[in-house]
Amino acid sequence: MDFRIVKPKHKLADHIQAIWSVKVAKGEHNAVTKPLYCDGGSGVTFLLQGEAKLDGATIKAPFVVQPYSKKTQTIELTDNTWLCGIRFHPGMMPLSLHAGLSDPAFSNEESRPHSSPITDLYTQLRSQSSHGAHLTALYRWCVQHAELNSPILTNRALLLNQTKQGKIGEQFQQHQRQIERNFRKWIGMSPKYFQRLRRVHASVLALRENPDISLSDLAFHQGFSDQAHMTREFNTFVLATPGEISQKIKSQSKG
Repeated sequence: MDFRIVKPKHKLADHIQAIWSVKVAKGEHNAVTKPLYCDGGSGVTFLLQGEAKLDGATIKAPFVVQPYSKKTQTIELTDNTWLCGIRFHPGMMPLSLHAGLSDPAFSNEESRPHSSPITDLYTQLRSQSSHGAHLTALYRWCVQHAELNSPILTNRALLLNQTKQGKIGEQFQQHQRQIERNFRKWIGMSPKYFQRLRRVHASVLALRENPDISLSDLAFHQGFSDQAHMTREFNTFVLATPGEISQKIKSQSKG
């Protein structure tokens, strides 16, 4: 499997986590299955060739949108499959893209408009045959359509950052319940649920950096009440224990 990823810099980095492209070479007869660890982010995935399944369901449309991720999913790529996509930070999908693709009228390929910024991007991607060309096209699209100067997204990013720090809405002139309603609307979960999810996500990243860390130390440094609490949260959000993820990371590094 050939996987390429670009992480934007400067202002675009506040909106976009990553731009990526992945291809399973022809002749790799065994399907490739990978976990997609949840972090509250959203994304658009383009199916350029072959077949892929998300949590066992075949991706049929030329592109699929995930408004936000609340739990880990698995993606399965078959022989000679090529995917690419954009991963947005939580709540930072462009307002026009989120509104259009969440409309039930966009739920299948036949009902999508013949021409729109996202369908035009798909057509462009299909005409190209290299990771570099795909990543360049995706990056240019993001620069043009990420709504970098939107005051709504700027305020939203501020609220999300406050939530990560355990503070909710201190600089917003809104009632607390209104803030929580907006939060659910933007990323599909309560602020408390988002904080739990982000702590587990940070713990997974810490394991990737140091898979040999003591799990009791990891639980302490990440703010869990104890190791058993951390294990329960991992099972809820990533469908695996910290020990299982640690062992997987170690085996991959040896391979």
